[in-house]
Amino acid sequence: MTDGCIRALVEAIHSSPTQAVLYLSGGASQALGLLMSVPGASNTVLEAVVPYSTMSMVQLLGKVPTQFAGRQTSEDMALLAYNRALMLSKPGFPALGVGFTGSLATTRPKLGDHRFHLSTRTSSRHWVSTVTLLK
Repeated sequence: MTDGCIRALVEAIHSSPTQAVLYLSGGASQALGLLMSVPGASNTVLEAVVPYSTMSMVQLLGKVPTQFAGRQTSEDMALLAYNRALMLSKPGFPALGVGFTGSLATTRPKLGDHRFHLSTRTSSRHWVSTVTLLK
């Protein structure tokens, strides 16, 4: 995706009235930089948290997840993010919670698949996407 396409996508996100809280672990932290680099981010991003360490994730979730980079963890993160967005958003504005976990490139030998799970939650919808990448 070209820089121009990315910028246009982020501008479209920022032009929406939706206000979001994002809980991102792993490789998605780079997406936060893209969202914040385009004017209008303060209209969209209410809060972003990157629970990168084990203890940070445990404290965010309030439990030890079965799998840190798993689908259920991304769903739990999205629900927590949505509830937080409800508290932080302006009255009448749509709220969105985003949870992302990923098991991508690492400095150690990688035994499992490169994969990520993206979960989003609104007042009426819950979406989950799982992507497995070729090594």
